Amino acid sequence: MKTSNTTRLASIALAALLTVVTNGSMLMSFDKVAQNATLESSVLTPTLITLNTVTVVAHQS
Repeated sequence: MKTSNTTRLASIALAALLTVVTNGSMLMSFDKVAQNATLESSVLTPTLITLNTVTVVAHQS
């Protein structure tokens, strides 16, 4: 079965369009989340956390 060049071109164009739409919508969603997080973090007071120091001792071979 032989497909025409028009069918191949249309399928490649459709795949490219779907890729751009999917990636674009994901980037827009990430941008909205980042903007909301920036707004919320500017309102909250920062929390200072102090972690304990861990010393790892290993035998040298």
